[in-house]
Amino acid sequence: MIRSIGIVGAGVAGWMAALALGRALPQADVTVIETEGPDWSLGPFGPAEASLPDFAAWLADHDVDEAALLRAARGSFSLGTVCSGWAGPEADWFLPFGTIGAPLGSTPFHQLAARLRQADHPLRLADFSLAAVAAAAGRFERPSPDPRSVLSSFGYGLHLDRAGLPQVLRAATGLAPAGIFRRAEANGEITAVELHDGSRVTADLWLDCSGPAALLAGQFDGGWDDWSAWLPCDRALESFAPAGGIPPPYAHAGAFEGGWQRTVPLVGGQGGALLYAAAHLPEQPGAVPIAQGRRARAWVGNVVALGAAAALVEPIHGWNLALLQDALSRLVGLLPAAPHGREPAEYNRLAAEAADRVRDFAILHYKANGRTGEALWDQARAAPVPEPLQHKLDLFASRGRVPLLDEELFGAADWIAVLDGQGIRPRRHDALADAIPEEALTQHFSRIRAVILDAVRAMPHHGATLRAEGLMP
Repeated sequence: MIRSIGIVGAGVAGWMAALALGRALPQADVTVIETEGPDWSLGPFGPAEASLPDFAAWLADHDVDEAALLRAARGSFSLGTVCSGWAGPEADWFLPFGTIGAPLGSTPFHQLAARLRQADHPLRLADFSLAAVAAAAGRFERPSPDPRSVLSSFGYGLHLDRAGLPQVLRAATGLAPAGIFRRAEANGEITAVELHDGSRVTADLWLDCSGPAALLAGQFDGGWDDWSAWLPCDRALESFAPAGGIPPPYAHAGAFEGGWQRTVPLVGGQGGALLYAAAHLPEQPGAVPIAQGRRARAWVGNVVALGAAAALVEPIHGWNLALLQDALSRLVGLLPAAPHGREPAEYNRLAAEAADRVRDFAILHYKANGRTGEALWDQARAAPVPEPLQHKLDLFASRGRVPLLDEELFGAADWIAVLDGQGIRPRRHDALADAIPEEALTQHFSRIRAVILDAVRAMPHHGATLRAEGLMP
């Protein structure tokens, strides 16, 4: 049995782990140990975090008050990510949180759209997403729980200041840090951690939440799966820009010749990160090297690597919080267990699958890029991709189908939105779409568009919602 858990890293990952493990194993003693330097427990990708929609449910499950968190972390709401420059230097598209369109019978919406496009009807999938239209209009309200309402067709994420988020999580645990990490003592496993004051902490199970430094997991040869052949950005430069006014309800990922720029809007400013490939852009002052990839075995002996200590992948759509949520859920599901039992092998298999599927989602943006004549992007477009991603690309190109694998963080609708945004179209649409008269299709699309526009017109502006919730003056 695990009676004590030591956590190295008192950032976002560390306090999320303390909260999740403390709730799952109330009989275990949990000790959190601080590390020196910035909180890179989810990676050095800017002073703000962006979540996917499931984070709100995670907070509720762990008795964290969302409104209090938003106030403490200068938070705002998110309806998705606008991607500019990836499909071409002047091309924009939007990945919304929620559904796009509606099927007719058993025929998926994107197959209906392919049929209309073939009949020379120009259309954008995002125009049939309530989240995308509301984001473009700068409007936001919480989704409706009534499945009959169009307001139930979207989800929302959060934009949170990286400094404020762990403070609220820590308060929810009721714990205080035990001290500052000095060194780990290892003898085939971690036997103790020595703190700066000379004291020692022992534990049955250790969670490494120290970020890319991997202060515990790095003690062992767990292997590293290098993704640099597909994800060429090897430098990150964090930034924060104060800004007045109302933050937009979406994050932004803007590609440029040497990489891409991340922007996460907060109340009072924007957290950002410049991610670039040193081979294609001169070194920028303050930038840090990054090595994208994952640990081949995240759980070795009595150490489980979490967050950026386990996998480092550029957060085009803010997936790193979700990866951590999934990892904690997976870990809790395999506990209580003896640290050297069979559970680590299963955990490692599932963790690798989850990280690889997010990796593939990220690679898709590079593989399907439309920036011709630029070395970084030309090379990325020409590079062979992992077999599971190539399988998806082949099936989608054939007839618009997207097969999902185990541990997928993103669903078929998300894959289709990115593929469509990047300009990839199926060669043929599903034959079921041909059975529907064209007039019926255009009426269906017009109805959806009208319902969405009416709903968005009735929504409050994002700023009004923030003020109503006490998040802005």
